[in-house]
Amino acid sequence: MTSAGTQDHTFELADGRTLAYLDLGEPGGRLVVSNHGGLSSRLDVLPADDAARAAGIRLISPDRPGIGGSTRQPGRTLLDWPGDVAQLADHLGAERFSLMGWSLGGPYAAACAYALADRVASLALIASPIPSTWADEGDHLNRMDRTLLELSGRAALADRAVFTLMRAAAHRAPKAFAKQSGATGDLATELPAAVAEGLADTAGVVDDYRVFGAPWGFEPSDLARPVRLWQGDADELVPPSWAGRLADAIPGAELTVVPGASHFLWYDHWTEIFEQLALPT
Repeated sequence: MTSAGTQDHTFELADGRTLAYLDLGEPGGRLVVSNHGGLSSRLDVLPADDAARAAGIRLISPDRPGIGGSTRQPGRTLLDWPGDVAQLADHLGAERFSLMGWSLGGPYAAACAYALADRVASLALIASPIPSTWADEGDHLNRMDRTLLELSGRAALADRAVFTLMRAAAHRAPKAFAKQSGATGDLATELPAAVAEGLADTAGVVDDYRVFGAPWGFEPSDLARPVRLWQGDADELVPPSWAGRLADAIPGAELTVVPGASHFLWYDHWTEIFEQLALPT
């Protein structure tokens, strides 16, 4: 396990907002921008440091607006995010880079691949949701996400209190929180810290779920970069069938289904994911 320490950074965006990001892996390696999961933060990739370094990858993990150390951006949409990522890449001196997105971060990574196609080398979507506008999407949401979407739509103070309670549970009782989330092993230690950081500003979390429930602003079929999807067939948070639907919709996409893997499959498969992202394109 690597501590964030001096690997934690911030910089100022053109509109004055602060963007916080984690800088891991090989400093001179191929740049991969990670898009963190929902109810999480930039810290969810901390355990990937060694694997990224071994693959020759510089792994950058930014907090979305209003999450962790990044300034909130009220009213933001999914397609606002690529502008922040482009500024981050410029700040790091990278003309081209690859992307990965886990869980709720999948649509954000896809949005960057769509809007920044001329700068994106490849994209990995891990346990990603499908667009909310697709038929039957809402019918197959897990109970937690359905509830949080309803709460974020109302935006009352009482609803934001739910996220406050979740943060307190992750911070004060990490073992119990991890067990309830389905995390085991080393992940049971890492996940609560990432969640507690991600829930620091409940308004930012509400924003994240509003974006989750809104139209993407583009179709997966519009993606023109190489895409690999990763999905565990024992995922209890994202229906495994969604990965197949995305793979069918994205031109040339490749799908890897991992037998017995849960929603947290990337924690056991960093090496394979990074090897794919490191391939020349």
